[in-house]
Amino acid sequence: MADLLDKLTDTIRSGSIGKATKRSAKWFRDKIQGLKGGLRNKFSTTNPDKFYRESDNKINPNLLSRRASLGSLYCYHYDPKYKATLPYYDVFPMIMLIGVDSDTFLGLNFHYLPPKLRAILLDRVNAKIAGGVPNWKKISKIPLVQPAVHRYRFDQISRKVIQIEKEEEEIAIFLPLERFRKASKSAVWANSRRRAG
Repeated sequence: MADLLDKLTDTIRSGSIGKATKRSAKWFRDKIQGLKGGLRNKFSTTNPDKFYRESDNKINPNLLSRRASLGSLYCYHYDPKYKATLPYYDVFPMIMLIGVDSDTFLGLNFHYLPPKLRAILLDRVNAKIAGGVPNWKKISKIPLVQPAVHRYRFDQISRKVIQIEKEEEEIAIFLPLERFRKASKSAVWANSRRRAG
């Protein structure tokens, strides 16, 4: 079975899209067209505000805490409570939900990795969970998990949460939606590479 990078490259080369993609929202089709030219972080003209406006699948953060789907991808506007003590942070995370408790949740934020490593992480996590629920013991052994895993507070989400449809995940992780504060994305990615080994 082809991995994510192979599938993405084939889609770019052939210009073909599957039935699931054709049913996707307008933003997803726009992003596919923007992928011409290879794996660079200049895939499209989208930004968090445009992405948020054009996304239909939004849920209230309170509902996320009650009906969260472990292993699903979510995006949201976030204002960290302890941002003064953080070296840097992402104000528009795109996470795979891997754990939930009453006040906080744990997620793999793909934005902390450059695009190629995002694809590798998604492939490796999906291989470990094999369509099931993420198990921390299994996925914590993946080196790329360490720089991507972060704990978030429900009460620091400032708007509704976007749930990424399953068939859209493989393209969504490549969208240039990261918005880091206190450091550039190149500095964040360089640090993540060092932490992953």
